[in-house]
Amino acid sequence: MKRLRNNITHRRADYTLTWLPALLIALLLGCQDSKNQNTVDEGFDPDRDYFPSKTSIDHAIGFDLVYHNNWKELLLFRHYNDYVDTIKFALVQEGTPVPESFSELRTVSIPVKRLASMSTTHLGMFEKLDALDVLKGIERAEYVSSENIRRLVNDGNIKELEPAGSLNTELTVNENIDLLLGVGYPNSQNDSYQELENAGIPVLLNADWQEKTLLGRAEWMKLLAALLNKEALVNERFGAMEEEFNEVLALVEANVKKGPSTITGLAQGDAWFVAGGKSFAYYILDLAKVEYPWKNSENTGSLRLDFETVYEEGLKADFWMVPSTAKTLDEILQADSRYADFKSFKNKSIYNIYGRYTEGGGNDYYESAVVNPHVVLKDNIKVFHPQLLPDHQLVYYNRLK
Repeated sequence: MKRLRNNITHRRADYTLTWLPALLIALLLGCQDSKNQNTVDEGFDPDRDYFPSKTSIDHAIGFDLVYHNNWKELLLFRHYNDYVDTIKFALVQEGTPVPESFSELRTVSIPVKRLASMSTTHLGMFEKLDALDVLKGIERAEYVSSENIRRLVNDGNIKELEPAGSLNTELTVNENIDLLLGVGYPNSQNDSYQELENAGIPVLLNADWQEKTLLGRAEWMKLLAALLNKEALVNERFGAMEEEFNEVLALVEANVKKGPSTITGLAQGDAWFVAGGKSFAYYILDLAKVEYPWKNSENTGSLRLDFETVYEEGLKADFWMVPSTAKTLDEILQADSRYADFKSFKNKSIYNIYGRYTEGGGNDYYESAVVNPHVVLKDNIKVFHPQLLPDHQLVYYNRLK
């Protein structure tokens, strides 16, 4: 996901406050209690189950939830080599005590009232859970596809927290944000995030982009649901998507023995980066039972090949998927006239992920598609096996014309 990788690098850019904003934040700290400090209600019942609706994490490998009577233990995982690193948060029901045995945990009072998000991949979760009323800050509106969110920005209900390209920590503090959803590994270091935590604003790093399955990425909406006490709603909506997803998979399994062939990517000079055999991009192709020349490679991201190697495969491949940022056949030819020799070019069977995008840079594939795995799957089945879904119209993918 090139756009997302670029955004992650962009968000990690160093940002140093001048002494005056830093002084203002210090003054704010001096005159207010921590945002996460709960005042315990006199009617607190230690034997009561404060969360009658619970959810389970069945697909995502990046986080888990453990329920206690008045708080939820959120575990964020970073997987690397044979080791799993864990960061923990205590999500404590408002008006109830913070667990003493976990005093070292970061604590968040729930339900959270004012949230900010630093990635478009989170935004679809807010809409899916009817939670736009708690979204008070985003990265930049130009990257957003949702008309509802753009309207709220224009009306002043949602603030742009990176208007100049770097996180404005002073603005974030002044907006009384209760929790910021960042992007990165659970234990990533970031100066701006550290400044917010010093100011009493917890930063929770969302790593949905690490997930290797469509349902795994979509399941991160359950994390947002846990922050908002919306487990009943997320169980209903995620369950419906999961059921439809599995129905489409069963349709493919019953009707497809061997699918058509495809190549991926687009040459950059003499190098051509194609999807690796262990990548998320190939995982989607594999669901559709597509024949792929590099399915046995061990690359979890892209695989670098020379132009001639991919060109030979492109001459005979039935399809060509996600050729970089190309939106038309003319753009393909402008990159290299030899692409006209490809079978996929002659048959106009080249597809990209620009079914919904804005001229300013927003792409709904990196927004609502994250929480609509069943639609992404249907789009791919429609591309490779159109007879199986005759009534489905492409949503996130487009056929180059």
